[in-house]
Amino acid sequence: MINGPLLSIIILIIVVMFFVIDFGFMNRYDRERETRKGWSWDYTLFTVGMGLVVVLQPWLLPSISWSSAGPFGIGVQILGGILILGSFAVHIWARQHLRQFYVERVEVQNKHQVIQTGPYAYVRHPIISTFFSLAFGLLLLNPSIVTLAVMIYIFWDFSRAALQEEELLTRSLPDYAAYMAQTPRFMPKLGKKS
Repeated sequence: MINGPLLSIIILIIVVMFFVIDFGFMNRYDRERETRKGWSWDYTLFTVGMGLVVVLQPWLLPSISWSSAGPFGIGVQILGGILILGSFAVHIWARQHLRQFYVERVEVQNKHQVIQTGPYAYVRHPIISTFFSLAFGLLLLNPSIVTLAVMIYIFWDFSRAALQEEELLTRSLPDYAAYMAQTPRFMPKLGKKS
């Protein structure tokens, strides 16, 4: 398994790539928003702090990571890398369809509409699903107490946010209840789409 400072560098590249992609989309699509700001500084600073802990842990506290010298360990890390790359691809796809309606908090904007194109045709919260797969991929890349705690937090926090968003959108957008009834929350249905 890759571990120590090299693993910290790999995770740093992943975290920086994620923030560059995310802020690039916010900068691009915030121009289409009436409020002109899709991010929340407190949330952004919290995620940067969490990212630093995840980056530094393999280097500064490698003893709290699980490691395997055999091919199984590197296979787990490769699977984690594949999950991370897949989450980036779906995240980019979803952000291109959500455009200015993405925010780091639960809100309804003027002229808000139900997005049902791209990944939103298959799941209601594809961006949240990408956070789940990114967190799980990081856990596989660096199986440690830190990445496990981060993954649990992400699953809890984003599941809660999805429920709040669904409640608000159901009250605010007349088409959302029908969309919610036919589209799964986080994972697409297998088989034919009806």
